[in-house]
Amino acid sequence: MKNNKTIEISALKIFFAITEADTLTQAAERIGITQSAVSQALKQIEQQTETQLVITRSRPIKLTPSGQVLKNYAQQIINDTQRMLAEVRMVSKGGLLPLNVGMIDSFCDVAGLQFMQQVKPFTSRLTLRTGLGSSLSQDLLNRDLDILITSDSIDEHPELQRFPILRDPFVMIVPESYAQDGTVSATWLADNVPFVRYTRGSGLGRLTDLIARRMELSLNTAYELDSTQTLLRFVQSGQGWAITTGLCMVRYPELLAGTRVMPLANGVHARHLTMLCRDNELGDIPQKISAHCRSIYSEKIIPQLSAIAPWLDKQAYSINKMPLI
Repeated sequence: MKNNKTIEISALKIFFAITEADTLTQAAERIGITQSAVSQALKQIEQQTETQLVITRSRPIKLTPSGQVLKNYAQQIINDTQRMLAEVRMVSKGGLLPLNVGMIDSFCDVAGLQFMQQVKPFTSRLTLRTGLGSSLSQDLLNRDLDILITSDSIDEHPELQRFPILRDPFVMIVPESYAQDGTVSATWLADNVPFVRYTRGSGLGRLTDLIARRMELSLNTAYELDSTQTLLRFVQSGQGWAITTGLCMVRYPELLAGTRVMPLANGVHARHLTMLCRDNELGDIPQKISAHCRSIYSEKIIPQLSAIAPWLDKQAYSINKMPLI
């Protein structure tokens, strides 16, 4: 029987899922088919390429050198296919694509409306999803989102396209009773005042721990909260001091009454928001959307930050290149 040398796109997608999984069962679960179907597809591709591609007896499974070569080609072919389909859909809809966008809450709450207004002309249908960064990241990887604006650049997935957007500086929020006319230091606060913090499992909580280690602060944690609004209320009521970001606090100016917004380590510490998408699938739309996001931040949000603390206009700014670590 003559061997069919043509590998179908569906088979390449299965093979690529195998390369990203620890076991064939896990690969099957990720793409929603049976383990036997995955095994059959792998066997067929190995017959067509006339070589072993995967060492399935190892845990996690490993690729042979031939398998690594096919993985690289498979990823390129899958991306090209997605781009082809996107362009076909765009033409069929008069140049417009439906877009599913994910956005972390802190950016959506202050920029979501302007974002929708400025991006809608690029799309036939725009869906905006917000929530925790980790779940949104998985939605992007699962292709449930086309674009994601997040503080997690998902560096472990180099196949994604990245568009840096903004620098969001960390600040101290201190009750006036402890602020010492704006001269109090983070070291003194850490030693003498209870600390109100984000939960350790959250992205902001992890960044807070990193900042504390870098500054050699031993934080006297009194409360752990998963809401910026609640965190600011606790500080406002005098329960302790907190570390947050400009983008988070600007949503609740009324909760800053009775507190002092103060620089943290002269603005050295910040998180960076990035727009992520799959490479070469949306034409020039990602560049246009990221430019609009930078414009919204520079023109709409930074003036609000400056009204709260004038020195923030030197620490908060839009970016088009990630800083060196």
